[in-house]
Amino acid sequence: MPPGSRRRSFTPKNTATSWCASAAIPTTSRDSLPPCRRKSFNGPNTRSCDQMDTGALERLREKILASDNRACFIERETLLRDHAEQTLALPEEERYLFEFELLLGRLSTPVDPDDRFAGRMAEARWPHPEPFTRIPGGIGSEGHITLPMPEILAKGLDGIAAEVSAGAARIDTPEARFFERNALGCIAAIRGFCNRYADAAEAAGKPEAAAALRQVPCGPAYDLFSALQSVWIMQFITSTVCGARDFAPGRIDRYLLHFFRAEPDRGRALELLAFFLVKFNEITGTATDNFEQKPIPCTSSKQYLTLGGRNAAGEWEFNALTALFVEAAELVRLPQPTLNFRIGPGMPEEAWQLAGRAAHGLDAQCNFFNDLLIVNKLLGSGILPEDAWNYAFTACNRVDLPGRLYNIMRRIDVFDNSFEYFREALFSAAEQDGTPPVETTLDELRRIAEERMLADIRENRVAVYSERFTFRFESLFFASCIQSCRDICRMGAENYRWMHRMFSGIANMADSLAAVERLVVREKRLTFRELAELLEADFSGAEVLREEIVNRFPKYGNGEPGVDALAAAAADALIDAAESAGRKTGFLMMPSIYSLTHHARFGSTVGATPDGRHAGEPVSENQSPGHGADRESPTALFASVSRLPLRRCICGGLNLKLGCRPSADRFAAMLRSFFELGGLHIGFTVVNRRTLEAARRNPEEYRTLLIRKTGFSEFFTSLSPAEQQEIIDRTEY
Repeated sequence: MPPGSRRRSFTPKNTATSWCASAAIPTTSRDSLPPCRRKSFNGPNTRSCDQMDTGALERLREKILASDNRACFIERETLLRDHAEQTLALPEEERYLFEFELLLGRLSTPVDPDDRFAGRMAEARWPHPEPFTRIPGGIGSEGHITLPMPEILAKGLDGIAAEVSAGAARIDTPEARFFERNALGCIAAIRGFCNRYADAAEAAGKPEAAAALRQVPCGPAYDLFSALQSVWIMQFITSTVCGARDFAPGRIDRYLLHFFRAEPDRGRALELLAFFLVKFNEITGTATDNFEQKPIPCTSSKQYLTLGGRNAAGEWEFNALTALFVEAAELVRLPQPTLNFRIGPGMPEEAWQLAGRAAHGLDAQCNFFNDLLIVNKLLGSGILPEDAWNYAFTACNRVDLPGRLYNIMRRIDVFDNSFEYFREALFSAAEQDGTPPVETTLDELRRIAEERMLADIRENRVAVYSERFTFRFESLFFASCIQSCRDICRMGAENYRWMHRMFSGIANMADSLAAVERLVVREKRLTFRELAELLEADFSGAEVLREEIVNRFPKYGNGEPGVDALAAAAADALIDAAESAGRKTGFLMMPSIYSLTHHARFGSTVGATPDGRHAGEPVSENQSPGHGADRESPTALFASVSRLPLRRCICGGLNLKLGCRPSADRFAAMLRSFFELGGLHIGFTVVNRRTLEAARRNPEEYRTLLIRKTGFSEFFTSLSPAEQQEIIDRTEY
């Protein structure tokens, strides 16, 4: 059954004139945005955007849109498969460097005639029925790491190599020498690969890329072009050669700023950023993360840049380069990379204007986060101030502390089927018929959730100290690993013992508790036990009552304090359980009201609930109301979301679907209103139901239609039929 197919849709009241009146900037699609619009944060400019090579940019874009998502990085997989016996013959601790050197020494170096920056993979369909699997000890990664680009741009990988050698000489143990040998071997392999790529770029008539690759990333960058080439080749190697999802360049508008200021031609800087952003889409293709995904080592990776935010002095760091990244993304018009903006109360007016412009022009490609809430949560959890202020994103809703956070558990992020805990708590409370049902249910929810989390942590804990020496290239991203000459998997990194716990179905919990309170406590139409029996029967014979609950009972998302308080109480119970489990196991738990894409899967295993939800239907996603439950305005929705205990959360998600495009000023006002109320995260999709249904019927005519799925964007036509229906069914404002 398509998600939401048994839900009633509601037309929100008074929203078109409230949010979509757009006198200043006309409603436009992403394909018709005027090029090179400029507002605040102006920098030097000596060349018109009309001089940009937009033809080459458009050709690169078209090649990505026409790419085959069934293709893999064929050379990489073939090399690993053909040398598998040789790899297996080596001691396990020698396999990583062997495969790293093999790939960087043998991969071809293709250069497209339209490329400005070098670094792409040869692709083709995998001819074998089974995928190639990683060899124990061989190359591979968990990813979810921010690249240390400020250090690499300043001193190059050779500077890191010198620090490793100095540490190994000082420590002088077999482990330190093993670490040094692997570190220097990986850096030498990168140097050889970049030199080969420089030769290919030279032969293809790309002298600027060739010159840059003879210097970076092993040496320091010397101008904006070489800095961007260094960032790209490191992003390329970690994502496609090491093979993992969600490596990220971090706070890019901050560490590239001095290179940008040294570039006298703003038009050239804009052109370079546009060609740089295109490259991220070559890794991901156009497939979704879980439907016909691209069969590549970075398994459904999305790409993320962190923009804006504050420094350790609390000063906002929006600048001319931040604005230029927005302008470049408007030119490229592709879903990658996602732009994650750190914004919030107290921000300068021109920064609000830039955020509004980004939302207006890029909508689904942007995430907006409350910088104040996230920093305060980090500081309150014992994170050092210098680490807290420098946070970045390695995924759509995953906060990272660059150089300080690496999770050695097998599962980095844990998505709890918290709605399953809730239903079990409900039935447990029903056995105590006669006691206060809401309070009892919340107590049971807290107990059951903690028990499940403790069991999960104990069952999935992995050995953190291997008897074998191990090495991963990512160890060079951590100063403490370099200083100790120990791998991240051998506790070389001074690491916060941090675990994300993600909770879904909060809206259904609130609506269910509101129904229990009304039916059982106030109106006494049913006993708690009778209600439980109705749920076991999936409302069989009680459809009239179910329709009444769905259509006439209060629902989270409409600004009603009573039901919103129940949502907050359910969230608090789950967060209490997570924090208690963390104290008992030595982990710093970082809770979130966030489901990513798991809400449909979680709902499929859970029976009927008092809010009128049938057995097997999806639960509510992220911090959003249930499908069709939000019947008022965005203002009412914002009020409901802001009443959740978001100060206790590290991330989360609210997706808002707008049927028409507000002006940049109205987007800025919407963002300001949401974050001043205390919202944590918001993202937008600007599209109406009629367009979505037309795209479903005629996908070829809408291949560039971009929507927000959770914390990232996708092409609507690449989604599965069920996912398309869910996007169509979301409330439209």
